[in-house]
Formats: sequence, C-alpha cells, structure tokens
Amino acid sequence: MSHKHIYNSSDGLVLKSLQGAVILNPSLRLHAPSKTVYVNPQSSNTQVSVISGGGAGHEPAHASYTGHGMLAASVSGDIFASPSSKQIAYALRLATFTGTDPNTPSKDVLAIINNYTGDRLNFGSAIEKAKADGLMVESVVVADDVSLLHSPGNEGAKVVGPRGLAGNILVCKILGALAERNATLGRVKEVGDTVVGSLASIGVGLEHCHVPGRDRNGSVLGETECELGLGLHNEPGAERKELGDAERLVNEMIDKILESRGSESDSSRFVEKDDKTVLFVNNLGGMSQLEMGAVLKDVSDCLEHRGICPRRVYLSSFMTSLNAPGFSIHLLNVSSIYRSLANGRGDLDILQLLDDPTDAHSWVGVRRFWPGSGQNRDYASEEKDTAHTLYLSHDEVHLSLNDAAERRFWGVADISSEAVKRGILRACRAVLEVEKDMTEFDTIVGDGDCGETFAMGAKAVISAIEKEIVVATMSPSILVQRIGGVLEENMGGTIGALFTIYFTAWSSALKNMMTMETLSKTPSEALRSMSHHTPAKLGDRTIIDALQPFCEALKEGKGITEASKKAKEGAEKTRGMKARLGRAVYVGSRPGKDSERELPPDPGAWGVAAIIEGFKTGFVGN
Repeated sequence: MSHKHIYNSSDGLVLKSLQGAVILNPSLRLHAPSKTVYVNPQSSNTQVSVISGGGAGHEPAHASYTGHGMLAASVSGDIFASPSSKQIAYALRLATFTGTDPNTPSKDVLAIINNYTGDRLNFGSAIEKAKADGLMVESVVVADDVSLLHSPGNEGAKVVGPRGLAGNILVCKILGALAERNATLGRVKEVGDTVVGSLASIGVGLEHCHVPGRDRNGSVLGETECELGLGLHNEPGAERKELGDAERLVNEMIDKILESRGSESDSSRFVEKDDKTVLFVNNLGGMSQLEMGAVLKDVSDCLEHRGICPRRVYLSSFMTSLNAPGFSIHLLNVSSIYRSLANGRGDLDILQLLDDPTDAHSWVGVRRFWPGSGQNRDYASEEKDTAHTLYLSHDEVHLSLNDAAERRFWGVADISSEAVKRGILRACRAVLEVEKDMTEFDTIVGDGDCGETFAMGAKAVISAIEKEIVVATMSPSILVQRIGGVLEENMGGTIGALFTIYFTAWSSALKNMMTMETLSKTPSEALRSMSHHTPAKLGDRTIIDALQPFCEALKEGKGITEASKKAKEGAEKTRGMKARLGRAVYVGSRPGKDSERELPPDPGAWGVAAIIEGFKTGFVGN
C-alpha cells in the first residue's frame, strides 16, 4: 500500500476537504469552527432534521451525504477522532434553527451515531445539553458489524456491541428520506432503530490504511494475509488468515452475515425464505474499481446460491478508511423491518425511501426501473437477446467455418496438421516463458501490462487448441481466423487490436493464396493490410521491428528457420531504440534512473519474436 500523499500533513486537511464538499452543492453551508456542513435553506414542509457525523478519514461520509432528502447537517472531527461535544452542539443548533423565523417552527433532530465510544459519549453529552435547553432530540446508534459477535475471547466486544460500519449510510438515506416525507420524530426514531436491527455487515482488509503525516510503519499484514473484520480505524478484526481464493472469502463473509443475528445456540438465520433484502457493498478506499466490480459479482452469485435476490444493489466508496485496501458487505433485511415495527408498517416503503431523490452528491445507485418482483435475473436469456439484437448466430458462425473443400488443404499441400498444432502450442508456451521479461521491459517503457496481455492470449489459444480447435479439420484460412478470434476475445489494449487486425487480414490473404508457392507471401500481405490502420513502421520500436523482417524473409523464399532468426534480430535491434509511438514515447522525458540507462528491447517485439521462434521449434523441431 502506498504511503505517498499529496498532502503530507493532516494540518488543515479536514477543513479544506469540507470546503471542497460544499463547493459541489450550492445548497450547503460550512460552519468552519465546528466543522459542520449543513443545508440552507432546509425543506420547509418537514418536522425533523436528520444529522450524523464522526471522525474524518471516512469520506465521502458524512459531508457529501448532506443535502435535501438525506442529512440536514453533518459534523466532522479530526482524522479518526470523534467530533467534540461542543462541535456537535453547534451541529444540533444549526439543524434545529437554520431557516426558521417567528412564523416557522424549529425542527426536531434525529442524530445517527456510529457505535464507537468517543462518538457515543460526545454525541450523548451534546444531546443531553440540547434537551436541557428545550430542543427535541433523539438518536439512533448504528451497530452493524457482525464480525466479532461470536468470536471467542471477545467478551468486551459483546458488552459494547457491534461497531458501526458503512451501513450507517443506508440508515442516513432511509431516515433522511422519511423525514423529507414529514414524518414525526418518534416515527423516524422507531424506524431507525428497527432498520439498525435488520442490518448486518462485515468487512475485510488487505492492509492497514496510512494517515497523512504519520510515520511509515511498513506492512502490518503479510503479503498473502487478510484481516476479516478489520475496523474502520485499523482496529483489530476477528481473525487474520491467508487471502486465498476470492470466492471462498466472499462466501465466508456472507455466511457470517446470515448466521449473525441468532445466539450461538440458535440456528435461525438473518434472512428467511422470500425476505426482501438490500445489498450494499462498500469500498474502503484503496480497492480498484475493477476488483470491486468482480467482488460485487461474487457476492451476488453467493447470495443467489442461497436463494437470496436483493431488491436493490449499491456499490461505491460510501464510507472509507482513508486509502485502506479492502471492502465491506452489508445486507439489509427489509422484510424483517416490516415484521419488527411495533406500530406496524403503515405506509412505510423502505425501497421507495431508498429511491427517493436527494441532492446529496455522493449518494449513488439506480433510482428508477427496478423490477417490482424479487426474481433473479436470467442472464443467459439476456445474452441471447443481445446476440439476436446483433444478428449474430453462434451456430451459423461455426457452420461457416467448416467448409469441406477448404479442409482438404493439408493433404494436398503435404503439410502435417499435427506439426502445425505442435508449432502453435510451442509458440504459446514460448510466450509464457518470456512473460516476466516482457513485463520487466514494459514496466520501464510502458504501463507494465504487455507480458500479462501476451500471456492471456497464449493461455486462451492453448485452451482452444486442446478443447475446441481441431487443426486437421480446418484450412489455414479458417485456422488463422479462429485463432484471431480467440486473441480478440482475450487480449486487450493496443496489442490485442493489432493482433486482431493482423490475423483477420492474414486469414483473408490465405483464402486467395492456397498453394505452397504463394503461402509464404501471405504474412507480408497481412502486414500490408495492417499498415492501413497503424502508422507504425520499421524502426519505430514496435512489434513491426520483429514482424516485418520475418515477413520479408518468407516472401523472399527463405525457410521458417532463417525467417525466425530475422525476427529475433529485429527484436534485439529495438534495445536502446527511441520510441516514436505508444506510451514509450514519453520515457525519454521522464526524470530518474530509467532515462539514464539504455532502454530494454521493445516488449511487444520481444513477444512476437518468441512466438515465431516457438512456432518454428514446434513445427520443424530443434
């Protein structure tokens, strides 16, 4: 985890961040002395103002959830420090009296507090003083973390109750929307307590976060270790364990949620059959969006396997722990809320409250078009509809690839299809052997993904050759077309696009040149076609530096052994060569060690040379 920060001191950082939040919403104001962000003007037709807050470092909570339809005010302490009771007192008064006049009654206030000792004590002190002054204030304590509930040796945790996690934001949205609908303080309090009782959450961290300005203490967790139940402020979790498989980790987290609300001797589950639920997945601040999307897919699959189909799904960085790499899963049982309300459900609709509009700029989620039923989506059917829309028939495509006349080529040309297969497989394995070299080269001159991209293509082709592609039943044109299709689906970025263009053009050239005399000219024809789509030329430090010498050697009648040597020589010539295209163009102007040493070979050219050498070895032997 990176210890680098744009702001290397926390001095003034919290206030500046709050000022940034206010800039995003013209209906927000900032009381700097108390670090309180509040709505001005408030909604005139409401009785209750909902507020929340806590230590900084959890942004966008809570300033960015302040707005009409959510929080009327929020108060921030310093990083990971509860706001003082004096700060909270200011927030209470701003929520109570902002926009009032002799003709407008003041608001009652509902405070949403995360279950941490400092937050509860300071909010409690401020609330009692406010009540003594005649203000109407109630509170709801969010305690949704179930990770420590049944952990051995955690008697203290059982006394203070579960910690508050990002489920706090769900509570803020529901109660803020309920207040916007002119609910009374008693009703908002009742619904809030019931929502908290129907909410269960658990988090996992890959490493502790780092606070700007503090010493760099190095890694706390091992390279392959994670901490289940790690707190928002680096508090110890339930257990440290090997990270292992992501799906297994998600399944374990879901199991802990579903088993959380009964006692250790009680077999009842948190979600019963046909219960309506809401899924809320939170990025703790340091996870990539790429991984978070995959986490959501695994969580959804896990719930589906247990017969749970959430009626609403949310994914974002709702409540972070600075830059902590980790995430938390939250499940709200809507049906349980309705069953538990002492005064009955009435006209309460939790899903509608979540869908209600708000101008709090960090609340995200689809607000319309959710289906009324709780049925699982049929993704297979959706894929068929998509294919129909694109006029693409999988069966028709594959039937066209099996033309009987073309399949006779190998016998007529006296080429061993088995040798071709060996060549393809050896070419792919050659790529895997140089993957680390390519990654090292590309880390210096690019974005470091070249080796991985080549390897993904190689593995996919190996799998296709072993399971799907039968070389003996295909002509060279069809074989190249199929391999190109595999590469297109599995290789991203610029190199994937270039391979797709080249293999498509090569397949077309092979259809028109089906004799041994003309076969060796087809790679050059494909290269000529590819030149229409890229300005890359020999000497530009690209794959062309390896591919063009190979193609020219074949066109001149040289054998594949000699041609493969030309490819390797071309790739070697890119060592120290200044790039004219791609990200490597910028390396020469980059300050530091990389600009002072000779550049390594172009990783793409190195990979192409490995492919050609590997094919030669497999096709003709050593």
